[in-house]
Amino acid sequence: MQATRIRPDTRPTDIRRLAAAALSAVIPGLGQLFNGRRRLAALFLVPSLILFMLGVVLIGSQSPTRLVAWVVAPQVLGTLLALNMLILAWRLLAVGQAFLDTNRTGPTGRLGIVGIVLIALLVIVPHVAVYRYGTSLGDMFEKVFTGAVLGAADVKGASTGDVPKDGERINVLLVGVDALKTRTENLTDTMMVASLDPVGHTVSMLSVPRDLIDTPLGNGDVYAPKLNSLMHYADTHPKEFPQGGMRALEDAIGALLAIPIHYYARIDFVGFVKMVDVVGGVDVVVPRGFDDPTYDAYGFQKNGYGTGYSITAGPHHLDGINALAYARSRKALGESDFTRQARQQQILIALRDQATRGGSLLFELPDLLDAVGETIRSDVPVDRLPALAAIMEEVGRDDVTNVVIRSPLVHPKKTRFGDSQAPDLARIRAMAAALFSDPGTPPKPWPTPKPTKAPKATSAPKATPRS
Repeated sequence: MQATRIRPDTRPTDIRRLAAAALSAVIPGLGQLFNGRRRLAALFLVPSLILFMLGVVLIGSQSPTRLVAWVVAPQVLGTLLALNMLILAWRLLAVGQAFLDTNRTGPTGRLGIVGIVLIALLVIVPHVAVYRYGTSLGDMFEKVFTGAVLGAADVKGASTGDVPKDGERINVLLVGVDALKTRTENLTDTMMVASLDPVGHTVSMLSVPRDLIDTPLGNGDVYAPKLNSLMHYADTHPKEFPQGGMRALEDAIGALLAIPIHYYARIDFVGFVKMVDVVGGVDVVVPRGFDDPTYDAYGFQKNGYGTGYSITAGPHHLDGINALAYARSRKALGESDFTRQARQQQILIALRDQATRGGSLLFELPDLLDAVGETIRSDVPVDRLPALAAIMEEVGRDDVTNVVIRSPLVHPKKTRFGDSQAPDLARIRAMAAALFSDPGTPPKPWPTPKPTKAPKATSAPKATPRS
């Protein structure tokens, strides 16, 4: 009769090994402490606790917006990604040592093998997610601030103007480009100056008409055609504008307003739609409904959107295509390029509110970063991003002053360029001086609101004598 080999029961040993490994997976060193290895526990535990405390202090002392602005710097991001891999290796070493500790004699059973594989996966996955988010952030940074995807021609004309000193206003030109492949030229149909006051924690926003003519260029010359064609014209005439189209546009708007334009941010309309959709849409309150049967849907007819656009007054939640339509439509009865500019400012503020609403964007972060990378180009220095993020966090909706250049600052004029707007430079610069006030001084809206009349005093009722 043949003897039957009896396999030893490995379950108790496997369970203790897995318990030690799981503890070290949570905090390296706990598993060693569980196994009675005090020196090894101290070796793994002390560095882990130091890193943990540093992380808690860093996250607790900075808001998510400021943290992202700090992390986006290539040197910081590269260091953090390398540290992430070192921490992963440290944790796996602690898990492996705790599991294979020589104090646990006997073979490892199936439970132990399956369990340690699952624990290793649980350790690895978060670090892979951090790496994915980090590389997405790095790719976005490279696209936005170096133009790696669009190429040098698309970022030609980076700012070479004065750098704002500490405490001075930071003036950024926001440009929306109509860059559909069906267009023969890239027109800057949205031109807006956003000025941040780092002392008063306010933002002044000014929209410049696309049809503005006779704009000073800052060098004594005047650009006679419509301003929205200047960037394209300058880029295609490098002998006249060696500094490039974007710099030419910055200089022109700076000369128009008599302020320095420090930086620019350029946004593509198609990418704007993706950005709005990634954050889940934007919320706006429409002050007055309108119906524009001529709106062309900006090439989105294939997505089921026909020509024409209408919206009713009141609160609305808009997806990307409808947000773009709300910001671009201008031919409805009672609407114009001036009312459209006010709506564009409204959409930008709503997008900022939605993108910074909190941790609910965590799972959409890679898609949002990808959308930003495809949509925006800017020459804002990376080392200024944390300071800009800190200022923007202090700015509420009531701290934003919005102005649109319109009559009587400009007046309509028929020219060979079509329906145009001729500027009154003296009035425009006087308005700009009040809107872009000295740091710490509240900006003055335009037109200046009329003071509310005090209610008439009413005389006290006369007492009626008793009989």
